[in-house]
Amino acid sequence: MQPNEAAAIDGNTDLSTCMVANGGAKVYGITLTGSPGIYDYVVNVDAQGPSGFGSGSMYLAFTDQSGDTYYLSIYSSSRSVHTVRYNSQQPAIVKMWWSDYSFDV
Repeated sequence: MQPNEAAAIDGNTDLSTCMVANGGAKVYGITLTGSPGIYDYVVNVDAQGPSGFGSGSMYLAFTDQSGDTYYLSIYSSSRSVHTVRYNSQQPAIVKMWWSDYSFDV
C-alpha cells in the first residue's frame, strides 16, 4: 500500500468481513496518507474493538518497505478512526497482520 492508497484484500477495500477479531472487533478500512508535522506518514484505521467486559483488544501491525513494524491496539467498542504515525525513507506498507492473521499488500 503506497501513500494515498487504501488497503484492499482480494480487491475489496471494505475489510469488515475479513479483518475480524474476538468480541465483534473489526476493521472497516485502512488508508496510508502523508502527514504534516513531526511525522511524515499516517496509517488511518477505521475500526471498532471488541465489546463486553474483559474482552481485551484487537491488535494490528504494519510493516513498511524498510522492514520497520508499527503496532496498534484497538480496545474501544465504538467505531472510530485510529492512527499510527511514523517516519520512513520507504513508507509503503508491505505487510499487515491482526490477531493471528497476516497478509502481504
